[in-house]
Amino acid sequence: MNTFRKIVDIIIKFMIPLVILALMLGIARLVLDLRVVFTSPTIAAGFDLMITNILSMFVVIELLRSIIEYFELHRLKITFITDAALVFVLREVMIGLYGHSLESREIVALAVLMLIIGGIRTLAIVFSPEKTKEAGKHE
Repeated sequence: MNTFRKIVDIIIKFMIPLVILALMLGIARLVLDLRVVFTSPTIAAGFDLMITNILSMFVVIELLRSIIEYFELHRLKITFITDAALVFVLREVMIGLYGHSLESREIVALAVLMLIIGGIRTLAIVFSPEKTKEAGKHE
């Protein structure tokens, strides 16, 4: 088990700089895509690309938070994972609504998915190990 933990630590140590590099490249890409906003026939067409890229960056940021948290505590916090999932689903909803490409069934399905993920996140906070430890101390 100790060997496994060391291997995972090495992998995580390599992942963090890669994700940071990806974020920096993503920001550079956002700056380069600003010219699309200026050269597109309509402002809406240019903003479609920008909004998609910005929302994608938020997903990567949430995943980076999960990786760093694992590196520090050697465990994954379900709240960070659900946050990343919520950001990803919200990204899809916003892109679909902004592009007028979602049908009513898809909107309902994504709304139900967001409610389920939000419920899981709420349960993870209510029944977190930290709160369980604190409740045990007060009794």
